[in-house]
Amino acid sequence: MKCIAIDDEPIALSIIEKLCSQVPGLELAGTFVNPIEAMDVLQKESIDLIFLDIRMPDMTGFQFLNSLTHKPLVILTTAYSQYGAESYEFDVVDYLLKPIALDRFVKAVNKAKQQLEIKYKTLGELNVQDNYIFVNSEYKLIKINIAEILFIEGLKDYIKIQLTTSEKPILTIMRIKTFEENLPSSDFIRVHRSFIVNIHKIDYIKKNRITIGKHEIPVGENYAESFFKLIEGRNWK
Repeated sequence: MKCIAIDDEPIALSIIEKLCSQVPGLELAGTFVNPIEAMDVLQKESIDLIFLDIRMPDMTGFQFLNSLTHKPLVILTTAYSQYGAESYEFDVVDYLLKPIALDRFVKAVNKAKQQLEIKYKTLGELNVQDNYIFVNSEYKLIKINIAEILFIEGLKDYIKIQLTTSEKPILTIMRIKTFEENLPSSDFIRVHRSFIVNIHKIDYIKKNRITIGKHEIPVGENYAESFFKLIEGRNWK
């Protein structure tokens, strides 16, 4: 489970870092004294959990949560008990009072792990119809025409779906193998451990690189033989 910690006190961040190091399966991707700096990481990386202080000078923890369009799981870490009721309006996993004991920290992390497992199970199903799919993204069920998919990129437990109709990809919590098993094999092929491409959208292939529009996609060594055999043996219309 990948996490970050946000607190305006460096000592508090050091304590969170030490606590994280004692919990197996918890990867601390970064610590931030300024929540604005954390936003850049949240946009670029797949973060499962935030340890978040409430009272910070430039932006409170609650203001920070309100600013996010895609919210990871949140465990609040604070020295003030009076925000407990308000915190649950933001559907946080837990509310830890400083100083944080290891056993209480582990309990909160285990709650987050359980919620994440449920989230993956409920959001990780691919609803395939004749010529379209439904995926969960940003708390909405989005309909996608299969013919409009350029390629699919796997980012750990997230999937990025690039479409012909929008430059902005659709992000959903799912594993790339789910798409590989459910999309029509006559139209889609996995060419890399992180990529599935729509065969009909390929513009050209140069060595082990596929170009689709302005996107360049690598052909992985383990997938090259089956991909080029398909390309060479196919009757293109």
